[in-house]
Amino acid sequence: MSKKPNAMYVMSGGGTVVVSASVYKLIHKIYTEYRDRIGTFFAAVGGMRGAVYEDLTDVFQYVIGDKYVRGDGNANAVSRLNQIKFYATPTFGTSRYNPKEEDLERMLNVFSVHNIHYLFLNGGNDSMLKARRIAQYAKERDYELYVTAIPKTVDNDLLVTHRCPGYASFAKQVVITTMSLEADVDSFAIPKYAANSGRIKEGAVAQVVVFMGRDQGWGAAASILGKLYDSYGPHVILTKEGGFNISKFLDKCQNAWDNYGKLLVVASEGVHDGTTYVANYLDISSSLSGLKFKEHTDSFKNTSVTDSRLASFLKILLENKLNIPTEIYKDFKCREEGPSYLERNNLEILSAVDFRDAIAVGEKAADLAFGKSSPISEVMVTLTPKPGEANYTLLENVADPTKGSKAMTKSIRSLDTPERLILSPDGMMINRGSFMDYISDFIDLNGPNRSELLRGEGFRLPLAKIDWPLEERLLPHY
Repeated sequence: MSKKPNAMYVMSGGGTVVVSASVYKLIHKIYTEYRDRIGTFFAAVGGMRGAVYEDLTDVFQYVIGDKYVRGDGNANAVSRLNQIKFYATPTFGTSRYNPKEEDLERMLNVFSVHNIHYLFLNGGNDSMLKARRIAQYAKERDYELYVTAIPKTVDNDLLVTHRCPGYASFAKQVVITTMSLEADVDSFAIPKYAANSGRIKEGAVAQVVVFMGRDQGWGAAASILGKLYDSYGPHVILTKEGGFNISKFLDKCQNAWDNYGKLLVVASEGVHDGTTYVANYLDISSSLSGLKFKEHTDSFKNTSVTDSRLASFLKILLENKLNIPTEIYKDFKCREEGPSYLERNNLEILSAVDFRDAIAVGEKAADLAFGKSSPISEVMVTLTPKPGEANYTLLENVADPTKGSKAMTKSIRSLDTPERLILSPDGMMINRGSFMDYISDFIDLNGPNRSELLRGEGFRLPLAKIDWPLEERLLPHY
């Protein structure tokens, strides 16, 4: 390379509440310690789509104020950069686009014309496949490109890494939400020592709540942390790994109701019976309007099963099949919840340890690319069991094109030991001790939330969105 190479960051897939902390530290580390190694640092605005369409912003120019804002040199550079880390969504935008062969050629042209030879791709399972494909494509065409992947996903299903940045904050939300719903259901339950028959008949109340987790059950599993006693909900936890059988599910729910006079069911959106998603049991349509529920499939053939559809099915199932004593209750109502995207985009609830983990992987990515005489390429940053400690693994260990991302995922069964299995024999409950052994050091239930971290650094909600100006396009429109 005749002149200093440039670097670029690309976000891919859904965000997490701490994802912007990773790119903040990545850029901060390069700007403060490795700036002499590169010309400038670009970010693709709109994620993978922006990388293909050449929608690039020069982050260094924003930081030093030379071009996009009223310049004052380096005086406030770090404080401007500091604003990036608090966003609860990907600050440069994102995309689920899966580049085709011609798109990879276009991207290589974008890299070439902007002298980009360092690529940082931030994402989950599907994104690791993208990172490896891009690295291999560049190598086949003798283009010098160093690729570093940065993990993120609330699903927590990337291999090798002990946990994924974003998961601990998601798990914290799951626990708080579940405990909140348990307290509400409990307040309507009639205690066994109370008068439980007579002229006054109450309405019986149960609760179903569904959390994200299309392919793995890490999210729903976290709800076990709020279950201090058998009588506490959740009384049933459904995951994809645990499978599903209607009669066994109803038996477990009936047993919980008979014992405790209340019922709280927690489920992953991806609950599966071995043939299909249980959400597909419910056919949603409107005869009045002639409308039918529409299935959505992304470019990686991931089917959107939707938490609300599963919650509605379980609600209908329980309301029709659960036996409630009519001498005590006048009727039975099962409520359903599905927080959905709030789980990965919550402006307030986060784990402070998760926040530090996200910063750690951003810093490690910068060190892998620039910290030694030659870059360590085609790797993904990982987290060790120690909070805030990062390492790395080869991309081939987490992204295998021949198997696909669905075969390269980490199940909650990875927590199994010969002495203790993480799932109960019926597949509908989590071993609390096993799960606590894994998660207790980083979930941070009683730690500070985002607003407290913001106040500590002089920021307040709401944060103004940064409108990233685009660089001049040097290639014809694609």
